[in-house]
Amino acid sequence: MLCEAKRLWLKRAASTVLPRSKAGVVAAVVALVLLVTTIFLWDDLDGVFERHAPVPELSIWPQPANNPHPSLAVIIPITKHTDTRFYRNMWMGNHEFTICETRVADCSMVCGQPGQTTAQADVDCLVRAAKNRFNETEFIVRMSDDMLVDRSYVYGIMEEYKAIDVPMYISSTEQANTSGSVESGFYMFNRALTKCISDKGTFEERVAAGCGSAKRVDIDATKMWQGSYTSRNKHINLAAKGKS
Repeated sequence: MLCEAKRLWLKRAASTVLPRSKAGVVAAVVALVLLVTTIFLWDDLDGVFERHAPVPELSIWPQPANNPHPSLAVIIPITKHTDTRFYRNMWMGNHEFTICETRVADCSMVCGQPGQTTAQADVDCLVRAAKNRFNETEFIVRMSDDMLVDRSYVYGIMEEYKAIDVPMYISSTEQANTSGSVESGFYMFNRALTKCISDKGTFEERVAAGCGSAKRVDIDATKMWQGSYTSRNKHINLAAKGKS
């Protein structure tokens, strides 16, 4: 009798528990399916957001030259013949600061002094602008108004030398070995050089007098064009003397 009662009890218990166990299994399976589906849907949506999110710019560019603490300033000496709109509509327009020997339209700083040559006025303007307006700027480019310079070249230099805390500049070997005139050509230097360059002489003389043995890097002439630019279906005379 005891064994029979036990069998009956186990049978009732099984009939009671089994359906509940099946329901629990079904509920667990449903919950798992919902969880997996949610994960996949979220992953897809996250991919959509990533694909459409704007790519963040590097902090070093582009920033306007009139910002008190930009990372780059492009200083361009201009005359009455210079088409400043041409440069404002190119990449350097984000960083442009114009200097001039005598007052002309669109000139940001006039630096010419009586008795100075154009070359002397040019280097005076460059150094004065660097020290007074851009003394906290990481890099300064000087280019004449008959030049084009590859943007990736300038930005690449900034990226390569941004951690250099010693005075450094970029110029041609010809500029370094002659008078150091900046009247015609390209220079680029860092903030450390701005803080030590002296106020008298040619550019090279000012560097030597104020900064000592500054690091000099030779320019890559294949990344810039002076006087004219020709590529594929483009031919531009950069040195034309048009109407003022």
